[in-house]
Amino acid sequence: MPVLARMVPAPLAVEIRPGALADLPAVLSDRRISTSGRVAVAVSATSGAAVEAYLRERLGAADFFAVGSGRVESAHRLADEIRASRYDAVVGVGGGKVLDVTKYAAARLGLPMVSVAANLAHDGLGSPVAVLDNEAGRGSYGVPAPLAVVVDLDLVRSAPARTLRAGVGEALSNLSAVRDWRLSHAVN
Repeated sequence: MPVLARMVPAPLAVEIRPGALADLPAVLSDRRISTSGRVAVAVSATSGAAVEAYLRERLGAADFFAVGSGRVESAHRLADEIRASRYDAVVGVGGGKVLDVTKYAAARLGLPMVSVAANLAHDGLGSPVAVLDNEAGRGSYGVPAPLAVVVDLDLVRSAPARTLRAGVGEALSNLSAVRDWRLSHAVN
């Protein structure tokens, strides 16, 4: 098997702790993802206003874009909006829909992506896959893995209770999926 086929993409930086969102500018500059601070930040159209206001103070050279749906057309639209200016990187802040749309848009533009989780009801924070709705239903698209993953535990704790429960369910389903695979492999 070729060496490239055995490589596992992984983020360069993973920050998980209370208050991690405040250090996003340092993650961008210290990891040389964006030394100029010129980044495009994608947030949820429905719940991203508070995060956007918080980050505007810290990321002065950033521009913000709203993500309204988890459709492939939304990712194309985001890529087109970002293409209109010059950025060092794309930052997605939100849940699975926002992060997957952002990963796909960044891949279309050839820009590095940083994943900032607003909740943990999504297991693809650092994965090289974007799951988007399309005309045929839902598809998984191969994309570069985010260069950095930031999980602010204070932000995650402030998510609605149903989102917190969904995150626990997501973690448990991944554990049982591995057991299901092993059982199927042993039986079949």
